[in-house]
Amino acid sequence: MLWLLVALGLAAAYFSLLDGWYLVRVPLAVLRAQLLQPPVRDLLAEQSYAGRVLPSDLDLLLHMNNARYLREADVARAAHLARCGVLGALRALGAHAVLAASCARYRRSLRLLEPFEVESPELPEDLQHWINYNEASSQKLRAESGLSSTKDQ
Repeated sequence: MLWLLVALGLAAAYFSLLDGWYLVRVPLAVLRAQLLQPPVRDLLAEQSYAGRVLPSDLDLLLHMNNARYLREADVARAAHLARCGVLGALRALGAHAVLAASCARYRRSLRLLEPFEVESPELPEDLQHWINYNEASSQKLRAESGLSSTKDQ
């Protein structure tokens, strides 16, 4: 009986203090992507990831917390990396995927148990222009902040 109370206490602490649902959802999303969904060969193809608002995603106004939207995007990113094989390649190399920046567009409020889809953003028509623009912006920010470029070192 005591071990049951201890186990329940540990589970409650895990899910309340360490946000256990996130630590459970990411591995489950990766497994679902690897085992149940077809592989993706085009990394830049539009994809979507279906989810549902859980009780742990709600704030005091009983709609999905804005930070949870980005967390769901992170789960979708992990599933995308698994489906296109990048996650396996990263593991083989002993490397990690790092998210350098993110931008969220909040379109509507989500309520408890409401289904939703995380969709990949549309790519600009001129991808090389977009890459050059971001590189120039990054160099300008580095110069303004006094940081040197890592490419120069």
